[in-house]
Amino acid sequence: MGLKDIKLWEKKVPDTDSFSSVGDMNNKGLPTLTPYLLNGKIPRPALIVCPGGAFQFRASNEGEPIAKWLNQIGINAFVLNYRVAPYTPFTSTKDAVRAVRYIRYHALEFNTDPERIGMIGFSAGGYLTAFVGTRYDNGIIEPKSRNEQIMSILLGGTDLNDPIDQTSTRLNAIILCYGETAPFSKEKLPPESLLKNDITMDELIEFTSNHNHVSVRTPPAFLWVTATDHWNFQQQNLLFAEAINRLNQPYDLHIFSKGSHGLGLGEDEPMVAIWTKLCENWLKGLFNI
Repeated sequence: MGLKDIKLWEKKVPDTDSFSSVGDMNNKGLPTLTPYLLNGKIPRPALIVCPGGAFQFRASNEGEPIAKWLNQIGINAFVLNYRVAPYTPFTSTKDAVRAVRYIRYHALEFNTDPERIGMIGFSAGGYLTAFVGTRYDNGIIEPKSRNEQIMSILLGGTDLNDPIDQTSTRLNAIILCYGETAPFSKEKLPPESLLKNDITMDELIEFTSNHNHVSVRTPPAFLWVTATDHWNFQQQNLLFAEAINRLNQPYDLHIFSKGSHGLGLGEDEPMVAIWTKLCENWLKGLFNI
């Protein structure tokens, strides 16, 4: 069942003083979750749905339809209405991190198992999913290291007076659907407006290249992309899967020979539509549904 949107923060919303919400036609600067919860009191697994849209908008076909599909296979779903332009991808990342904390903190109220929370991201939403999956709880970042400094500069610290902010951001599964896992490179430099303090271009590229941060603590992953996707995220997905493979961690990788970008459920592309069944079987095995 769908409920009213849930505010991720009731007060002290990060970045509201730094960016104007003018131009953000989606949620006017207020990040929310749209819940799709199944009836009953049995704790169920849950997935946070992160639509794509190049951080300029959020694609509608990668939101509610995905949540309803997840409901059909016995999984609670929460569509993340993260902030987009004029906000930066780092504001979007803050929203994604907060979403995991919020759902885990309120798991009992949502009839959700706090040990079976995953995230599914499409295109730009795949970046958010890969980031949270590889950097949760800052657990793989050495204290007082340069990476910790960059994390603090770009994403800020936690509010010690907010119990939600003290809740784990650990994911139990990540699903990347034609995900953009590394948005910047030497060939595609980030805009200088994203550079803060003394962060260099090279540091920003390394920090946002999620395949560089895969570890044995990265949760089980399911990835799919098409060989003809014009956004050319195939190589990024291969690098991410290769990083997992080197550590002998579990993952599924599917590259379909035909299909455009932004397919969502893939119902209009017979060669791709099977991804939902493959993912369903993977999720049922992983979450013991």
